[in-house]
Amino acid sequence: MTELLTRAEASNYKETSRHADVLAFIDELCRRTKLARRVEFGTSGEGQPMVALVVSDRGCFTPELARKQKKVVVMVEANIHAGEVEGKESVLALARDLTLTKLGQKLLDKLCLVLIPNFNPDGNDRISPNNRKLNLKELEGQVNPEGGVGTRYTGEGWNLNRDNMKQEAPETRCLAKLHQTWWPHVFIDCHTTDGSIHAFDLTFDTSHSNEPLFSELRTFNRVMLERVAKAVKTRHDFDSFWYGNYKVEGDPLSGWHTYPALPRFGSHYRGLLGRIDVLLETYSYIDFPRRCAVMRAWLLELFRDAAKNATAYLAITQAEEERIIARGRSPDVQALVGINYGVATRDDKGALVFEYPAYAKPDDVAHILAFDEASIAARRYPGKRQRQYLCSHYRTFVPTQAVSTPEAYLVPEALASRLEGHGIRFERLQAPRRFTVDSYHVARREETFSPDVAANVPPPGQAEVPLSQKPKPVRFETVLTVAPERSTREFPAGTLYVPTAQRAGTLAVYLLEPHSDDGFCRWQFLDGMISVGELYPVHRVVAAASAPKKAE
Repeated sequence: MTELLTRAEASNYKETSRHADVLAFIDELCRRTKLARRVEFGTSGEGQPMVALVVSDRGCFTPELARKQKKVVVMVEANIHAGEVEGKESVLALARDLTLTKLGQKLLDKLCLVLIPNFNPDGNDRISPNNRKLNLKELEGQVNPEGGVGTRYTGEGWNLNRDNMKQEAPETRCLAKLHQTWWPHVFIDCHTTDGSIHAFDLTFDTSHSNEPLFSELRTFNRVMLERVAKAVKTRHDFDSFWYGNYKVEGDPLSGWHTYPALPRFGSHYRGLLGRIDVLLETYSYIDFPRRCAVMRAWLLELFRDAAKNATAYLAITQAEEERIIARGRSPDVQALVGINYGVATRDDKGALVFEYPAYAKPDDVAHILAFDEASIAARRYPGKRQRQYLCSHYRTFVPTQAVSTPEAYLVPEALASRLEGHGIRFERLQAPRRFTVDSYHVARREETFSPDVAANVPPPGQAEVPLSQKPKPVRFETVLTVAPERSTREFPAGTLYVPTAQRAGTLAVYLLEPHSDDGFCRWQFLDGMISVGELYPVHRVVAAASAPKKAE
């Protein structure tokens, strides 16, 4: 029998897999082993099948069996940005090795792997050698395989890693349903990053949104990632550290700064759901085979850690889900959900823009493996001499606006399908009913530009516009200034009653508040229902009002 190879392996890493190659590899692997099964979970914007590969033993190919067999469900998403192809190639090759060799014998008894090798099939097939072309002067691009790679955006122009809250791309909606069905304990998102000059092979991260609210889970997640980083170094000799860039570009002593805590990013979105999350970013400036190798090493060690500590993984995620539900059942006005991390400023034309700064705790020190300062300043990779820097680690986020979790929200019927897209449960009022509610008066309404959310996509074969060239704005956001007030009022039949005592309860808070930096209002889904001087159409339930008693 011929050896089963990915397109990258077969071409000696001169090419990357097209979507047809991915599907053919999956089908052939499933033909050769009983440990893998192909699962289709939707259709891309341009009509291609969205496919997952489920890998496990004991015939565990459904979420029901995974729960019955008490397995840790690990979902891996690769190629969300289809110029960042290392995850795609590594997921396929590792799935083969776990099933056709002895590598997976001790792992698959504890794990059910749901692997998505090519989440962006339309962007993937828009191959060009000029996509993500290396440009160290602008600190962007990568050392490409000769045949080129796909595009950052989908065929319809969506950035899938900015779409988790608004779900405008069909690919996002398909993945959301798959995620809700499997409800994985661990989610791994595979990327490739450019940016500051350093000497790590891969940087990693997890959710930063609402760390005080999810403190136990975040601590578990961080300790686990540090443990896996050590295993990757010991067993595979790759250097890894937390994701970031220099706070002041070119100055390694200025600090190490992570990315914004907005839940439009998948890692922060899944963090609001109380699940373990892992962001993996191979380094653009190392060569393509090495990027694939370090990604494979990290995936393997993450799987090993989940199998070894399966009981702890199951317990921490179950406990976090129970805490989310408890906040809805017994609302505590002191337990605040951060819903906005933006600092508003004005550009030189007076337009509203936002920054999302991270802060450094006094004892949080980053150990950065990099090069001599002259090499960093000259944007030379690799640098002349390797050295280590100690600097402040900017990865703590402080909300500029926060609210408590109410018992429920009262929501217009028009938002029903959007709530369903996030797996948020609701009931429709069968008859008019009175509630005491906290409402919001809309005092001001403005608009701001959404960077790197969507783009005008070039025809297949042509290169996309690099971010350094500042592509034309495509998507915008509505920003409200509001003032709260409490009242007792009647709501008509058909109004949606959204309880927060559910596993997506914290996510519901973030989506429904008017001053959220990533909610339904911000993404303009309520624009037609909002007027300055009037009430915002979503209300926080304080209590169901009983009928007034007659005066004696």
